[in-house]
Amino acid sequence: MDLEFTTEQVMFKDMAKEFAIREVQPYVKQWDRDCKMPHEVFKKLGEQGLLGIKAPVEYGGLDLDWLTLGLVTEQLAYYDFSLGMGSCSRTSLGIMPIAQNGSAEQKKKYLPGMIQGVLTHCFATVEPDAGSDAMAIKTTAVLDGDEYVINGNKTWITNANLANYAMVVCQTDKSKGSKGLAVIIVDWGTPGFSRAPIENKMAFRHHDHGQLFFRDCRVPKTNQLGGFGMRAAFSNVEHTRFGIACAAVGAIQACLDLSVKYCQERIQFKKPIGSFQLVQEKIADMVIDLEASRWIAYRLGYLKDKNVNVAKETSIGKYHNMEALSRCAKAAVELHGSYGLSDEYPLERIYRDCMAPIIYGGTAHVHKLVLGRLELGIDSVSR
Repeated sequence: MDLEFTTEQVMFKDMAKEFAIREVQPYVKQWDRDCKMPHEVFKKLGEQGLLGIKAPVEYGGLDLDWLTLGLVTEQLAYYDFSLGMGSCSRTSLGIMPIAQNGSAEQKKKYLPGMIQGVLTHCFATVEPDAGSDAMAIKTTAVLDGDEYVINGNKTWITNANLANYAMVVCQTDKSKGSKGLAVIIVDWGTPGFSRAPIENKMAFRHHDHGQLFFRDCRVPKTNQLGGFGMRAAFSNVEHTRFGIACAAVGAIQACLDLSVKYCQERIQFKKPIGSFQLVQEKIADMVIDLEASRWIAYRLGYLKDKNVNVAKETSIGKYHNMEALSRCAKAAVELHGSYGLSDEYPLERIYRDCMAPIIYGGTAHVHKLVLGRLELGIDSVSR
């Protein structure tokens, strides 16, 4: 593995950092308080080319490598963990499903706007009774002539209330089990498609989440995205987990930098608290978590660019880096004392926000089961 970045990778890393300093850092505290972020942020990301890193050139993308996307995600997440996640998911669960599985018409309709940041997607999988268990999906898509008739509910969907279109995971034939699953595109404004916000969240307050409702919602059969089965429905979730691993690195770096500065400046018992042994122990633990997480994420990006199977490495990266972030965010809040409880410092927000990706993108427990299955060759889940 080459540990030296290319000139192009450094350029995009620096672009993302400069963007975040200019467009995010001065405003993110107020966004969090208002529970709303201006949609123009994504348009500006699109104008910088930061949403098209993995998108096809013929639709306005750059078709670059995964590690470049990871570095951009890390830099954005340093200043706003949820924005790092949100920008990366526009690739992993927005652009990539259509670029890989879409028809020529679907690509032409959706990809340019996604790359430019003027169109917003949502990828609708989770239901009230279906989270980790994808086989429990109850939303149905019944073929009636040349149309699918969709009925069901989705919940905790990112961008639910902002999306111009939804990619909805449906069950087309219950008798086929997982082989009946399919992704169907539903444009906002289609009769029978409604939505509602989820408010008063602990984490990701300024990013939209909501519920989707489908009642005899008819869409053309040609709106199906790709084929049938688990792979057709969930193959791009792995890319989201890579994004989570990279975003965690940025947030851990922020926790460490803020803590080092505070511990150098905070005076107690006539000396900086950074001189206390137990404080130095916490800093040392954060340094170790940062370095381990960074190289896990970078190696994952390197392997993804080699087009090898990274199921094991993806689960390691998502699980390890989020557990590391939760430890570092907790330690950083503790080191800041009472100030760590105030949103005047970013740590309070990071501490809250890190709880979300511990749950989504595959819970910590699910990834332990994945790793156990891959190592032992024994599946703990009945299928």
